[in-house]
Amino acid sequence: MKLLFHLGRLIQIATPLNLAEYPEIIPGTIMLFFQIAMYLVFRVALKATFKKAGRPMKGDPLLGVSCLTAVVFVLALSPFSSSWLVFISLVTCYILIVRSLFSIGEQLGDTGYMLTNAPVRISNEAFSWTYFIVALAIMMLCNAFSNHLRLEPQEYSRPATTEARQQLLGMGFSAEALRYLSDEDVTMLGGAVDVASFSKLLMFDARRVEQVEHRVVYGGGETYTSHTYKPGKKNIEATTVYIEMPGKVVYVMQYFFWKGGRPIWQDGILISGEPGMLDRQIVSSCLFFSKGGKEYTAPFPRLACEQITHNSMFGPCYSVMIRGALPWPLERLPGSTENWKARQIDKNWIKQGKIKLSKIRNN
Repeated sequence: MKLLFHLGRLIQIATPLNLAEYPEIIPGTIMLFFQIAMYLVFRVALKATFKKAGRPMKGDPLLGVSCLTAVVFVLALSPFSSSWLVFISLVTCYILIVRSLFSIGEQLGDTGYMLTNAPVRISNEAFSWTYFIVALAIMMLCNAFSNHLRLEPQEYSRPATTEARQQLLGMGFSAEALRYLSDEDVTMLGGAVDVASFSKLLMFDARRVEQVEHRVVYGGGETYTSHTYKPGKKNIEATTVYIEMPGKVVYVMQYFFWKGGRPIWQDGILISGEPGMLDRQIVSSCLFFSKGGKEYTAPFPRLACEQITHNSMFGPCYSVMIRGALPWPLERLPGSTENWKARQIDKNWIKQGKIKLSKIRNN
């Protein structure tokens, strides 16, 4: 039953069901009942074994294990589950559970009995490989048919050069990123006070290069070895543009595109900022593709800005992150059969805090 439940969880993870909102207590409660039921059934069999051997059983370890398992479940779901006191209590419960289970084996050894595998027709190795192949097939089929995000691309025409665009370009706005900024966003950025642009090459298959330098020090020689990295074939160039506006408001634009290499099936992005910046919102976002000499645009299929809770021994802490997923476009569009090259743009804003990655307003 537990294996069937795990297969159901695999289907839930590999399909859009993982986005559905449902109480996490339901699967946890089901697994708790299964676990306690197994302990109680084993407890009945264990008592019968000791009775047959004519020896009294010291204590009732499996009943204690069942109670401790229920206590662990309640503590894990309690509002204080992230505190260090509850953490110590959970560790103590697990230690007691392990000690109780070990004591069963020691008592069985005194009676002349020992735990052995049940005689079955299917070997453990065959059963394990069968379950692995079934689980792998479920994951592959579910991902192939339901977990690839669909795009709705439209042909894209670059906006005409305007005085507002020339002003941003003259202030240091990235020319490549400005080409994919809509007229509405350019109007919103009118009256900018200052612009700063920074680019970084993200290398996914960087080549490590060793550099050896010989120096003469006080008549002797010393050798210094250092390492640098050179880009390989798979790289993404990421550009961040900060636009300072009147009234202590800052817009930040993230622009990134593949520079060698290509996406594989589906990629994810994560943009984080200062932990104290909790008031953050996405202004606009878009994907851009080129194929056959033509350019296309499509909305981000999955993009969210939400508060994330991080639990630690000292309590929860909160941060707002922008998370997104974008697929490799599989749609057949007019044009040649050249490979696609993807460009993605997203912009967002934050109230209060240091300039990190978005639009910031200091009151």
